[in-house]
Amino acid sequence: MSTSEFGTDRSAQSIREGVALRRPSALWVSEFAATALLLLAMSVLFVQLSHPEGWLHLRIPSAAGRLLVDAVVSGGVVALLIASPLGRVSGAHMNPAVTVVLWVARLLPGRHVPLYVTAQLAGSVAGTVLGRLALGAPLSHPDVEFALLSPALPAPATFIAVGEGVATAILLISVVRLAHRPDLAKAAPLLVGATLSALIMYVGGSTGGSLNPARQFGPWLLAGSDTGLLPYVIGPLAAAVVVGAGAVRLRTLDRRQQHSR
Repeated sequence: MSTSEFGTDRSAQSIREGVALRRPSALWVSEFAATALLLLAMSVLFVQLSHPEGWLHLRIPSAAGRLLVDAVVSGGVVALLIASPLGRVSGAHMNPAVTVVLWVARLLPGRHVPLYVTAQLAGSVAGTVLGRLALGAPLSHPDVEFALLSPALPAPATFIAVGEGVATAILLISVVRLAHRPDLAKAAPLLVGATLSALIMYVGGSTGGSLNPARQFGPWLLAGSDTGLLPYVIGPLAAAVVVGAGAVRLRTLDRRQQHSR
């Protein structure tokens, strides 16, 4: 892998400056709205997929088929939100792991991290609440549980954290590389969405396929579930730190190679 694939210090500075020009209030509102819409969409999807009387549940009898629909729709919704006007304001991270990796990789000013993360968590709760108001009792059905994700079979917390971390790391590598490729800006939403869909298909059965602490937070809070939240937070955030630090290291090596020529 070429170090230039993760960009130069100059490209990193231009990305930071682009975010810094946005008003904090606009960034917060954009992230809040995008994450709320994501969770509202997931609430609708899971009622249809998991409720005994859900339209998709009745027509897709297999767990593998439902996981495929979940993966494709989840990736599609994320792609649409990234490409939307909300995405053009804040980037539509909708995921604390994305925010953290961009910060560690020096692509996002540190002062914006609390702003993004609080907006994402608040949006997660708001979107789930909106789902409950719009969909009613079916969203709180035991088979739906506010669209809370969990493994198909019981698994240790450590296993879930590792699985979520590895899958999230792959997603974040694609995010960081795309952040340095302005020529791929138009294709970035589709590429990120497709990567997310593939990863959900790969790990969804074993971990639930969250790859996003905010995706899990609202449903977990409203469901009052015994399902642990911690693995879905630790795994993705650890991946964010590792991938972000790796991107910085690769840029440093690239700079040294250029100076030695």
